[in-house]
Parts: sequence; C-alpha cells; structure tokens
Amino acid sequence: MFLEFVQDEKHSILVSSHITSDLEKVADYIVFIHAGKIIFCKPKDELLEHYGIIKCGAAQFGAMDKDDIIAYRKQDYEWQILVADREKAAKKYPKAMVIGATIDEIMLLYVKGEK
Repeated sequence: MFLEFVQDEKHSILVSSHITSDLEKVADYIVFIHAGKIIFCKPKDELLEHYGIIKCGAAQFGAMDKDDIIAYRKQDYEWQILVADREKAAKKYPKAMVIGATIDEIMLLYVKGEK
C-alpha cells in the first residue's frame, strides 16, 4: 500500500533528515533550511548533475571570476569552490580539478564556506 502511494504523483511525502545519503536515494526536490532561512529549493537531479566543486591552489582561486562562486573554503593544501555549473567551470578553468558534488558537500559548503 505504501509503495502505491509513493508512486502516485498526486501525493507527496515530506522527509526531514540530516542524513543526506537518504535524501539522495528518495528525494525528488531538496529544500535546504539553515538557521531558519531557506538556502535553496531545487530538484535533487539538478544539484547532482550540475553542481560541482573546483579544487585548486591559491593562485587559481585568486584569478577566478567571483560571479562563478557560490561558496568557498580553504583546506590545508587547496581551495574548494562550489559552483552551480561544473561543465562551464571545467571549460572556463581547464587547469583546475572540477568534480561532481554530493548533496552533503553542497550543504556543507553553503553552511561552512564563505561567500
């Protein structure tokens, strides 16, 4: 009975979870709320297919167009930069490593990163 309800597109289920791996398995849309504010509301597939993380050194980070950056943070030996379009970033910054981002990484950079 539950499976039939889930497969019926006339119904929705709201899941609140800090376990992002669960969200990646079952969610169609993700609403990220932090400190009482909606940070984003996007289809899960858009987040996983388009968002990315650029990993690079200080010189590359300094040369980046700040309009491309959603959030960033400095790690011990690299900068991690969250971008909304990883394919565009890979073409624009060919010397930087651009990887796909998990839901957990996206949320972490929104919360712990700088803007």
